[in-house]
Amino acid sequence: MQSFLPPTCSARVAEVLVALDAIRITTAQPFIYTSGWASPVYIDTRLLMSDVGLRREIMDLAADALAPLIAASGINAIIGAESSGIATAAWLAERTALPLLYLRKRPMGWGNSARLEGRLPNDAALLYVDDVTTDARSKVAAAESLRGTGARIADCLVLVDYAIYPKSRELLTEHALSMHALCTWAHLHDALLASGALNGSEVRTLEAFRADPVRWSVEHGGVSA
Repeated sequence: MQSFLPPTCSARVAEVLVALDAIRITTAQPFIYTSGWASPVYIDTRLLMSDVGLRREIMDLAADALAPLIAASGINAIIGAESSGIATAAWLAERTALPLLYLRKRPMGWGNSARLEGRLPNDAALLYVDDVTTDARSKVAAAESLRGTGARIADCLVLVDYAIYPKSRELLTEHALSMHALCTWAHLHDALLASGALNGSEVRTLEAFRADPVRWSVEHGGVSA
């Protein structure tokens, strides 16, 4: 998986996240993601909310890159994931002049629209927005839920796609969902190394994680592929 931004822009997104201290690294107790993977890395993209200048820069890059996709796919609404994708979805909806909705983690009511907040347009064609993806399973589940409303959804946007977990591409293809990312773990890893802020233990930990995230997960109490 490659970012849908030009390489220099993806590198800039990664540089911004590193500068915001959004990348947490542990060499001891691992982070366990909601997907069950154990990882030495946690990415707190919410820090982008609090820096107006950097937020505007990154969202302008994203909106420019999205324009051709929106035009080609007929996207007419943006859906944020509760709660991790709402802010990014809102910024992009404003820039693209599209309706904004968000998808709850759990239903509030009954029927196919019980998880949705906001109003779907007629003949809805959606872009689903979240912060990070590991193995894409939660994004596929969200897309299937949205399709249950009768909406069309073929595209998902995240700030960061790790793009190192096995079978995620096959899963996305199976469910006819395209993943678009502003940057990948490779970009973040390079930006972290360039920052000079890592100690030797952190460098070795991240190299082992990048080389084989499944093995790293299993060895630290997480799930396997």
